[in-house]
Amino acid sequence: MTDDVPDPNHTTTLRVLFRLAPYVRPVRWPLLGAIGATMLAMACGLIIPLVTQRILDGPVATHHLAALPWLIGLVLLLGITEAASFFTRRKLVARPTTQIEARMRADLYRHLQRLPISFHDRWQSGQLLSRAVTDLSTLRRFLAFAVIFLVVNTLTLIVGMVVLFLLAPLLGLITLCAALPLIMVSTLFESRYKVVSRLAQDQEGDLATTVEESVLGIRVLKAFGRGPELLRKFTVQAVELRGTQLRKISIMAFLWSVIIGLPEIGIGVQLGVGALGIAHGTITVGTLVATITVATYLRWPTDSIGWLLAETNQAASACERDSATPAPPTRCCAGSPWTSGPARRSRWSARPVPARPR
Repeated sequence: MTDDVPDPNHTTTLRVLFRLAPYVRPVRWPLLGAIGATMLAMACGLIIPLVTQRILDGPVATHHLAALPWLIGLVLLLGITEAASFFTRRKLVARPTTQIEARMRADLYRHLQRLPISFHDRWQSGQLLSRAVTDLSTLRRFLAFAVIFLVVNTLTLIVGMVVLFLLAPLLGLITLCAALPLIMVSTLFESRYKVVSRLAQDQEGDLATTVEESVLGIRVLKAFGRGPELLRKFTVQAVELRGTQLRKISIMAFLWSVIIGLPEIGIGVQLGVGALGIAHGTITVGTLVATITVATYLRWPTDSIGWLLAETNQAASACERDSATPAPPTRCCAGSPWTSGPARRSRWSARPVPARPR
């Protein structure tokens, strides 16, 4: 059954997602503003540990508490700014991404209505329903959350590693050694998950087709005694879909075990090395606290890599599936993913199906 899934290397993920450009372009400024607000929030989160280091190595260590209220007020200001930035991001992306989904849904419906009747007789109705509902919702979630944090978290990891090396090169090297295996695992995860995700999407469409056609033709099925046969077909498809979903869960479980375990090991090694450094006078308490705090703050950007790649692959599969609908004789929407380029249909989603019982 894996032969029915398109080769993941046939079309790159970025090239597939670039088909969303006509829909993103009208609302690009709110989305860019959301990215800027998220970057500001991440910057505030990285500055707070540096202020904490200044507090511990300054007023607390020297017992000169005159500057302590100002530093505490700066931490409070940074925290409020971080919270306000995240709130601004949600406000900026809520309406534009909903408008994008509405435009894509309208274009898809308009495109389907212009297709000849023979197309609807040949294609499975469940596949079309899956494209019109599940896939478009996946694209909206990708634009509202995944694409923003994929950019911001990457920049946060880079800046955070620079801060760690400036604070304590040895402790920063430990964090880097713990992060490198995550990159390798994420690369392997991306190639495997994309294939399984596409297969699950197509199988969901086939299962929806079986259910929809059985419900509409229930009286005919009972009259001709075809109920047991359709039940067996439904059971086989449900078991296949369950197996595919379990494969997705297995990949996710392996990934999460790695991305949760490795950073924890790295932080434990940092604490041990930092404690030895304090005992020998090569590192201060404030530097150790700031380093551990920054490393802990980088946990979310590091842990989210796998999940964000999963969302990106699902969005690419959804965009590729939707663009695989054959174009009508005349184009219905310039720049629309459903009318840009030649039609590409997988044997899984485009195979002929029996005529629906009347």
